[in-house]
Amino acid sequence: MRDTMRRLAATGTLLLGLGLVGACAGDGGERPAAGTPATQAASGFPVTITHKLGTTTIESAPQRIVALGEVDQDTLLALGVQPIAMAELTGVQADGLAPWTAPRISGAKPTLLKAGESGFSLEQIAALKPDLILAGGDYYIDKEYANLSQLAPTTAYQTGPAEDSWQTVARQVAKAVGRTDEGEKLVTDVEAKIDSVKAAYPELSGKKFALTSVFPSGNIGVLKSETDISVQLFEQFGLVLPEEIKTLPGDGFAAELSMEKVKVLDVDLLLSHYNDDAATQKKIEANKLFAGLDVVRRGSYVPLDLTAFWPLRTPTPLAVPHVIDQVVPRVAEAAKAAGAS
Repeated sequence: MRDTMRRLAATGTLLLGLGLVGACAGDGGERPAAGTPATQAASGFPVTITHKLGTTTIESAPQRIVALGEVDQDTLLALGVQPIAMAELTGVQADGLAPWTAPRISGAKPTLLKAGESGFSLEQIAALKPDLILAGGDYYIDKEYANLSQLAPTTAYQTGPAEDSWQTVARQVAKAVGRTDEGEKLVTDVEAKIDSVKAAYPELSGKKFALTSVFPSGNIGVLKSETDISVQLFEQFGLVLPEEIKTLPGDGFAAELSMEKVKVLDVDLLLSHYNDDAATQKKIEANKLFAGLDVVRRGSYVPLDLTAFWPLRTPTPLAVPHVIDQVVPRVAEAAKAAGAS
């Protein structure tokens, strides 16, 4: 199972030294029939894809696709193509699927692959007899690529592990399955949905925010980099990362705060994730220093469970619309409280 450490590592966001590293309906476009064969509506083969680890040529429309990254598999499903296997997401739903992914599955459920600390099982993937392996979003593909590419044409990141945007990976996936035009429309539709947030929720405009993940120790990891994927998404919604957070000590994407330093989180909006650890959440919320923050007292504090936090850390063509539909309204309500204070 991918534990929270690896999930966060796969997003390339917070520092490993902090225990974090370094990123449905209403997706903005028409939904293709789920589970359609990859050959249907595919064209333009052979296809050649150049990436950081080499060049991949796909001679004909693939029939047995294995997807090893969340953006890879969600793009396929958004395009109406069902892989034979894809990465398991544990801790969100009992079935190993995400709430934004599950509705796109039809017929036989894909085999769910569990990643260890060095990647996926080569033997398990080989037994599936894939004719295409999509791994643009697989954090450990640099360790796996040489062996996987012996099994089937295999894609990889364009820039570096967890450094490509969801748009980059989505376009790569669409090209690999011969659906470049559909992939471009998918990206455009999701970006339009992102752009619609400012008009739908003007109360977000200009509000200063902090996004944190709390450790069982009680220390708090707070995102501080404008290049972080979650920060960038929130800024597209009209929110602002304040200077006092940007300038926190450290060279990475995040800073670690003790409770004595929590005052810096007293901004317009505070969003906190506790790894679904109720005991840690209760302990933090009962702490006088935390409970005494103005942002908490006025109701501009939003605790996030994994179904809200995970799609923020790993945006995909299906996860981003989920954030907009399910998370943004809660943040907007908190912003109203900030505006009224």
